[in-house]
Amino acid sequence: MKVAAHHLESLDVFRGLTVAAMILVNNPGDWTAVFPQLVHAYWTGCTLADLVFPWFIFMMGVALPFAFARRRQQGHGSSQIYRRIARRVVLLIALGLVLNAVAAWPAVFPLRFPGVLQRIALSYLIAAVVVLQFDVRGWSAVIAALLLGHWALLALVPIAGHAAGTLSPDQNVALYVDRQLFGRHLLLTPIDPEGLLGTLSAAATALLGALAGHLLQQPVVAAVRIRRLIAGGTFAVIIAAAWSAVLPISKPLWTGSFALLASGVGTLLLAALYGAIDVRGVRRWSRPFLWLGVNPLAIYFLSEVVGHLQVGAKAWLFWTVLAPAVPDRMELASLIFAVGFVGVWTAVAGVMYRRQIRVQV
Repeated sequence: MKVAAHHLESLDVFRGLTVAAMILVNNPGDWTAVFPQLVHAYWTGCTLADLVFPWFIFMMGVALPFAFARRRQQGHGSSQIYRRIARRVVLLIALGLVLNAVAAWPAVFPLRFPGVLQRIALSYLIAAVVVLQFDVRGWSAVIAALLLGHWALLALVPIAGHAAGTLSPDQNVALYVDRQLFGRHLLLTPIDPEGLLGTLSAAATALLGALAGHLLQQPVVAAVRIRRLIAGGTFAVIIAAAWSAVLPISKPLWTGSFALLASGVGTLLLAALYGAIDVRGVRRWSRPFLWLGVNPLAIYFLSEVVGHLQVGAKAWLFWTVLAPAVPDRMELASLIFAVGFVGVWTAVAGVMYRRQIRVQV
């Protein structure tokens, strides 16, 4: 990669992988028969399903240094860039509320306020402002402040007569904040997984991605970039493991230990993809993920809308066609159905890619 190019194919492929995994996790044939790694951990611990969404936010952060460098090169001033950031945040929140309404239809009241796209929007807003306003040392300082500040709120603030630091599913600061702000406009499983407090550590996840993006921008040979990514990812995983002794790894809370674990593993995966695709040119296998990664938010949004609106058709297809074909392996049948659903949207993304349709969100 030439530094002036401001783009890496591996970034699109990684985004595509995360979108494919998000669709896979969200669309099993039967929710009661799913392989354990494709189901979110209830409260603490971590499965593959738990890592997918953080990886998307992490990759959003990786792309920030490249995107801002490209816009600076095109002559965009700060005010123009901030207007674009604001438009994107508002659009993402609006689309997130639409998804919530579609998911609840026809019982849309009270409408759930938090959501996946809303968390992406707020994390993007914080990370983008930090990347624009500070240098790399500043990014690191903000990451530390967000993760430690989030931990302090969870550990030091007493709630409703319970001791400070209570982190049970039904008693924790994150749940208390969401109930005070949103009332009934929440998804409780056991708490809203995209609640407000977790946005702090989610934004830190995006900034950790920005650090990885900065490493990829440096004018050094590819081998040095890869070594630095591996070192950074390994360090993050080690810190996450050590921190988890006092702050459990929990996606519902998006604890600092969870943010570091997801970002560390994501950095290692990014190093592998960068080495294979951009350095060695081994990319034929990655074309379907490239298609998905060029229009990630559009494909995710459309797949969620269709998935919610066609739930009856999906159930009919699974129980009358697929389930009878493998009656003794329901988990496998459920996975095959989800893979098929991913295949449909990969084909849609492929058509969009060939027709050079790129939806900017």
